[in-house]
Amino acid sequence: MPFKSFVFLSLFCGMTVAVFADDQSKTVALAETPAAVQKTIQAQTGDGKLGDIDKTSNDGDSVYDVALTAKDGQERDFTVAEDGTLLNAEVALAETPAPVQKSIKTLLGEGELESIDKKSDGSEITYDVELTAKDGREKDFTLADNGTLLSMEVALSETPDVVQKNIAEQINGGNLESIDKNFDDKKISYDVEATAKDGRKKSFTVSSDGKLSSVEVTLKETTPAAQKTIKARIGDGKMIRIDKSFTDDLGGFKYEIQSRKIGRSYDFSVGQRGRFLGMDN
Repeated sequence: MPFKSFVFLSLFCGMTVAVFADDQSKTVALAETPAAVQKTIQAQTGDGKLGDIDKTSNDGDSVYDVALTAKDGQERDFTVAEDGTLLNAEVALAETPAPVQKSIKTLLGEGELESIDKKSDGSEITYDVELTAKDGREKDFTLADNGTLLSMEVALSETPDVVQKNIAEQINGGNLESIDKNFDDKKISYDVEATAKDGRKKSFTVSSDGKLSSVEVTLKETTPAAQKTIKARIGDGKMIRIDKSFTDDLGGFKYEIQSRKIGRSYDFSVGQRGRFLGMDN
């Protein structure tokens, strides 16, 4: 989740948790945003009152976090990409599908609902939910449009011992930021965000048996043959992320690429020798 506030956790093995804000943010006027962004902001604002627009830039990419007061007086936030794509929008519980409402109420229990962000990625819609549990702990989780639990933020101590061991090895004295437990076809994995001792951000996934299943890499860190294919496929589109995914225990791997073309998600996979492996759903 691109704009998530991470919860401070108590960890073992001397690990400390910290939040690092490398992004550069500034408040801008509507007229200072690209025409495509202005169009999306105006459509989302409707009869409401436009608030601050914060432009955040990181590695040449910009997004716009927008605040508004709706006609009914409720304060809302939404985020727009530089090409005008609506990345996410804060919604009320009543504005979510019935299965999503049911799941949220079940997970909420006697806690307090903080926010719901509706995200659209092509034809896929998900809901990122933040709540404060009865014991005061902040919790985040993601639901599919049919109410299925896709992921939830967990503490390190809530993961299996073999997962904890791998995370400790990968971080190697760095700082742990967050762990998301994913539920995919009854398989469980853990997405980890951390910062290495040299200050570089690390993002990787550990399977439930403690094996490293993927790690985020830069384009320069891919093989020359893979770079060529990736560049040709994306063309004038926009690179978002590359994950090096391990396919077996013998060192085999492939690259899973997330990008955008013509305002839509354009995700695909490439083999280490540059072979195009197909589009990802």
